[in-house]
Amino acid sequence: GEMGTRSVAAALLLASALTPAGAWFGAPRPSARSRLSRSRVVAKDDRIYSVEIDRRTGIDFGCDLSLCWPYVLGIQPGSAAELCMQLEVGDQLLGINGINLVGAEMSAVTDTMASAEGSELRLTLFKGGRAELQQAVGYEAGPTTATITVKEEGKTDRSFTVPVGSNLRDELSKRKINVYRSLTRWTNCSGKQLCGTCIVDVTSGLDNCSRKSIDEASTLRENPVTYRLSCITMVYGDVEVVVQSPVGATQWTR
Repeated sequence: GEMGTRSVAAALLLASALTPAGAWFGAPRPSARSRLSRSRVVAKDDRIYSVEIDRRTGIDFGCDLSLCWPYVLGIQPGSAAELCMQLEVGDQLLGINGINLVGAEMSAVTDTMASAEGSELRLTLFKGGRAELQQAVGYEAGPTTATITVKEEGKTDRSFTVPVGSNLRDELSKRKINVYRSLTRWTNCSGKQLCGTCIVDVTSGLDNCSRKSIDEASTLRENPVTYRLSCITMVYGDVEVVVQSPVGATQWTR
């Protein structure tokens, strides 16, 4: 598949190949930033294991520079993670409560943990480094640049190339493309993720953007699903955005 498509076959194969003790299934959530080989089958692997621990895990999760591929960065002393005697710093997170998080964004991890029910979580992990896990699931690095095409009524379309992982608002602002409406052009929070007014419509390539968080979805709840807050939207593939499109009646920018 091309960069930006949610190629999930290998992740599903990985899930189906787990040992009975560590079996986990569910909707996959790999990152839109990577490509997972559709032909790679992972056999039974002793490096994969599952634990059930208190939802106050005591785990500090880390990720790579693209904010993906979550792993155990640290374990707090005396925590449920330390007491279970299996988790180790450097273990790669594969899933939570049956939800596939192979190569997922950190926001997907926090959202999954926040929405989980019950007092315990079932974590599925991989003992090994990120490179080993990526090899196991057939990961291939994607392109290093992305093209942003900007549409605005009454103006000529503009296109420019940015590094993969760039912040959408920052790249638009650099080119003096206004994402604000009315007085918020001068009263906004300058990209500090406080005002919720830097709204754009991602009309093409939505899967090439970072995942929408629960807070962002709530802020934009009366708008189409393609609307994003540009200050917290990272671009990982070609996208087309419309600026100055109409917003919901409850938005501050109406």
